[in-house]
Amino acid sequence: MAKVPGSAGLPLLGDRSYDFYKDPIKFQLKHLEQTKSRIFLSRFLNMPTVFVGSNKALKEILTDNSDKLNLGYKQFMGEIYGSNILFTDGDYAQGLRSTLKHLFTPDSVTSYKDTIERIVKKSVASIDSGASLCAYQHFKKLSIEICLSLFLGLNFNDLEADIITELTTTHWHGIISVPVALKIPKMSESSYSKALDAKRKLLDIIQKRRDEKCHSFPQKVETLPDLEEVLVNNHLLLFTSALVPKALSSILTSFLIEVGEKGKEDLQDSILNDDEMFECILLEILRVYPPFLGGRRIITQDFMLDGYKLSSGHAMLYLTYLAHRDPDIFDHPDEFIPLRWLNKNKNDRDKLFCFGCGPRNCLGQDLVWSILKTVIKELLCKYKLILESGQNLSYKWLPVSRPIGNVMVKFEPRHTNNDDVPT
Repeated sequence: MAKVPGSAGLPLLGDRSYDFYKDPIKFQLKHLEQTKSRIFLSRFLNMPTVFVGSNKALKEILTDNSDKLNLGYKQFMGEIYGSNILFTDGDYAQGLRSTLKHLFTPDSVTSYKDTIERIVKKSVASIDSGASLCAYQHFKKLSIEICLSLFLGLNFNDLEADIITELTTTHWHGIISVPVALKIPKMSESSYSKALDAKRKLLDIIQKRRDEKCHSFPQKVETLPDLEEVLVNNHLLLFTSALVPKALSSILTSFLIEVGEKGKEDLQDSILNDDEMFECILLEILRVYPPFLGGRRIITQDFMLDGYKLSSGHAMLYLTYLAHRDPDIFDHPDEFIPLRWLNKNKNDRDKLFCFGCGPRNCLGQDLVWSILKTVIKELLCKYKLILESGQNLSYKWLPVSRPIGNVMVKFEPRHTNNDDVPT
């Protein structure tokens, strides 16, 4: 039985949170090199924290050892979102999952498809072909409209949609700010305080939409068994928050970067003509560019992981980025190779952790997958995507992975009026 390599240092003085936030990838790679291990110890958020970047160990954490861990988000996000599935553990969490899963069954996801397609077709038709636009901002606007239309029934021709969109943005900024909800007269409010105000306004709007019974999704949530009134509104807040649009925008922008480069036109064509290859390209996007760097847990029972003893009371940060680039699982892990999913890794989808894994995996992953495929297919049926050359495509990874600069892209019409458009 070995100790986890590394050091938690002294409280406060030994904290390495700043180093992590400044450059999380450099932080991970530095400690990996120093400890010669993909599992290492440091001090993060002033707690002894085990960092896990081994693919095998991460899967074990999220499956076999999930009962020895609590989610580690409530301390930082609980007040912003209120009680919901993200901040529950044990039997109560499993009960909530059993209730909420009815919203994301295959039949339910199919029923949302008409709304998704309508919004995406409208967005694609509005693109000014030949002009450059910022990919991330374009995809964020589209993703917000999809989510707010699906979950609240908003009509984006109405002024209210703009107001709610602005509120979701303000609410999101509270997640990444220092949680000091101060209001000082004649001085600007902290981002956290503004986020709490946005939360209250969003909850009022959600209740109003429910009372008006103007859309089926809130009513569907209301009819779920064993869901208290406050949980109905809090989960609608979660579904309509910026969390999902940010993830969608991240994935779609990363997709565009990989298939839009000069010389990769064949990848775009293969997506339209080969569904299996389309799936492989998306899987490789998720592997190389996970929208969220990882996740946090609190260890509640001592247990062994890959020969190391993990101690109760310590925190854990699992590193999706490192696990997806584990050379024990993926050959040439830093290279974008979609064909790996037809060869050596054809049975390794369960080694991707963008949607989690095991009993706490993402309930809405099939819906996210459906949105991604619809957006990409609709875009490529009408346009060839051309990434402008000479751009800075380096990434920032917190709070969501995305390129540091604006990724500019042109949409070149794929067909003339006389061409047959693939269906």
